[in-house]
Amino acid sequence: MLGQAGEIHVPQAVDVEMRFQAEKWPEQRPAWLIVDTLVPPHSTEAELWLEAGLLHAGEAEAIALARQIRADWLVTDDAAARLFAQTLGIEVHGSLGIVLWAAATGRLNRPEAEAVLDRLSRSSLWLSPRVLAEAKAALEKIYS
Repeated sequence: MLGQAGEIHVPQAVDVEMRFQAEKWPEQRPAWLIVDTLVPPHSTEAELWLEAGLLHAGEAEAIALARQIRADWLVTDDAAARLFAQTLGIEVHGSLGIVLWAAATGRLNRPEAEAVLDRLSRSSLWLSPRVLAEAKAALEKIYS
């Protein structure tokens, strides 16, 4: 779904984290994914946020990169990163937001969207029953 959203940029810290998550990440990295290098002053602010303990490296660099490239929005499921980015005026969406966007723009049909929500609810991403119910209600509105 992300590959259909336009240009997708990640900072080097996220790329490195992915290498730890998926052994073959360098060979499997999607062609549509752009790995960017932070430059001052954005690299400096990411370092300061990290040193202050406000964010982890991937989140700090992702927020700094969003500012650097003036991204339309930031994708993260990390609550602290979401709140921090919002205080900086960055529009933030999580996995559920991406699913709902894909459904609303016709990139997912209803069975596909419902299947993705079900998979997310069984994944390591914690979703409260209330939030999952709200997402399913949003799908109902999209497809009605």
